[in-house]
Amino acid sequence: MTQRELEKFIVYLQRENWLVFGPVESGENSENEEKEISPFIAAHQSENTGSKSKNVSVEQILRPGDLVLDERLPVFPFKRFFIPECEKLFEFQKVYPERSPAAAGRSRGADLHETKNAQKIAILGINLLDLKAVNLYDQVFEKDPYYQFRRHRLLVVGHSILPEIENNIFEEKFEEDVLEHLPFDIFLANYNAPSPRAPRDSPPLNLRGGLGELYKVFTGSIKGQRILEHFGYKDYTHIQFSGPAREGDSDQQMNSLREKLKNHHNPQIWEALGQRCLECGKCAISCPTCFCFRIDNQVYLKKGSGARTRCWDDCFFQEFSEVAPGHKFLNSTAERIHFWYYHKFARIPDEFGFMGCVGCHRCAKVCPVDINIEEVLKEIKESQ
Repeated sequence: MTQRELEKFIVYLQRENWLVFGPVESGENSENEEKEISPFIAAHQSENTGSKSKNVSVEQILRPGDLVLDERLPVFPFKRFFIPECEKLFEFQKVYPERSPAAAGRSRGADLHETKNAQKIAILGINLLDLKAVNLYDQVFEKDPYYQFRRHRLLVVGHSILPEIENNIFEEKFEEDVLEHLPFDIFLANYNAPSPRAPRDSPPLNLRGGLGELYKVFTGSIKGQRILEHFGYKDYTHIQFSGPAREGDSDQQMNSLREKLKNHHNPQIWEALGQRCLECGKCAISCPTCFCFRIDNQVYLKKGSGARTRCWDDCFFQEFSEVAPGHKFLNSTAERIHFWYYHKFARIPDEFGFMGCVGCHRCAKVCPVDINIEEVLKEIKESQ
């Protein structure tokens, strides 16, 4: 697929009533700047991300040429499309017997809030690291009807260019055999070909929107196949999903970290980090694999009515582990940061067979006290 064909595909999706989102440059003159960044997410942005012109953010694609598929990693992941910051699960209304004897004892509710009006969303340009995070969502929320309904109305289009190496702490690389363990509908494998205008011995181009930009196309679902066929593109290879983890191919790095955390606990690591950590929660908000949430009951002004919501939560917040009557399971900063690492590198591997970290390095980028996850993992590996 050429760059021009990709742009035509974006136009096709828009014409078919898909809202199209993807990485775009978030420069000072961007028409889309911060349109899709909520106040909640904006409050957790890094203060040290450098010039805005060098960053990309995930926003709605209004013009096909705005899509950026390169090695730059969006500051915030695609998490909010799969797990909204706050979603209304249902509303409730108490029925009073004196007003309606026939309806006494019944309540009025909703199965899935506003499902009939849910919009189809196409997410373009999810890199391999963030696709691994989607693997985790699909496992954690496998039986959650709210997640599943939203998931079925998402079109996931991945791409093969990995973030710059300093953002890829596990040194992931793209190979075609990894695709069978990633969840996607369509995947664009980038490769460069010489421009028709250039001499044959010229080096390959790597310019966004240039004539040398080519993509090998894969499909990972029937939905992806049908959409490409309807668009009129048939030069693709289908990949059958074979589960999130490779069978019989144990991740040695995962096993080492899990064993160290479970059997060689070193409190000095966490006490030192506890002295630095501000409990701001920026790392968990920017992390693509943090999925913790809280359930709130909101009471409306109308008597006996309200709604139940599910919103993001953060294990660095003091009230996260609080239960009645005021008891907390995590009483110190050291305990909270240890809980965060233990969850990602011990409990999630025990439950799902893969790590709860994709190595994107976003947590280190947004941390105001420069806690670097790569350095912490090195300390864990070297602990006795």
